[in-house]
Amino acid sequence: MFIFNPLFTIFVLLMGGYIAKLVGVLKQKQSRTLLDFAITFTIPCLIFDGIYHLNLDWTLTLLILTGLTCSLLGGFIAMVIGYFFRFSRATIISMFLLSSFGNTLFIGIPIVVGIYDTSFIGKVVFYDALATALPFSLLAPFILSLGGNQPISFLQNIKRILIFPPFIALTLGFLCKFVELPDFIFGPIRALGGATTAVALFAIGLGLGFGAIKSAYKSATIVILCKTLVTPLLFIGILKLLNVEFGPNSILAILESSMPTMALAGAMIIKAKLDSNLAVSSIAFGILFSFVSVPFLCYLLL
Repeated sequence: MFIFNPLFTIFVLLMGGYIAKLVGVLKQKQSRTLLDFAITFTIPCLIFDGIYHLNLDWTLTLLILTGLTCSLLGGFIAMVIGYFFRFSRATIISMFLLSSFGNTLFIGIPIVVGIYDTSFIGKVVFYDALATALPFSLLAPFILSLGGNQPISFLQNIKRILIFPPFIALTLGFLCKFVELPDFIFGPIRALGGATTAVALFAIGLGLGFGAIKSAYKSATIVILCKTLVTPLLFIGILKLLNVEFGPNSILAILESSMPTMALAGAMIIKAKLDSNLAVSSIAFGILFSFVSVPFLCYLLL
């Protein structure tokens, strides 16, 4: 029952956005506005608060880097399977990105907090920064350029990272750890940061669409299975080979590595005019499949 509460919360928030679109209260295009609000305001507040109060742990850092490695391996496996099925170049490149980067923040926070408590938010934020946000920001523009005729601009990519609000919040969070900030300033920061999950999940639900699955069910199935099951099972196998104890940090890292496809990855694939149907299908059905994969992993780990 402990995993039911966070999954129920995720489901209600997603369906709230989806129903709001169906009944015409909000339009699908407004999901972009809500996501922009989350990325520009609520996520930076959540990241700053989480990183500033996080006690850095080298063991956790190694676990996160292992999770990143397994995620990239999962993406590579999806890409190889796509090549075997003779999918187009655009689809194979899309499969790699969609299988390598998960929704470690929006979906990860309610699941981890539901299993443990709010003290783990900082660790989830750290995982997202090290295994999702930074590598995605560095790798995605180069990978996407392989699927089209877009030129690679290293300096432009660096500039985008440096002015990206979550990255600025991450940097400030680490820098401010060297000084003691008065607690009262975290009141509005926590108020905004606390809205992240609700706003982001509602926005994702508002943007959900299921019509694209008809033309992308094979590639979407491969992406979803590689992202939510193959990657965490690889992670579990590596930890067992190394005789690593399955404590709260390792369980957190494994669950984070199993999160469904990152919404931003799908948005960038659509913008780059690669496999848009695959991107939409992987996000929509990946979230739904996590209602099966997460309890399964919890059964194995807890």
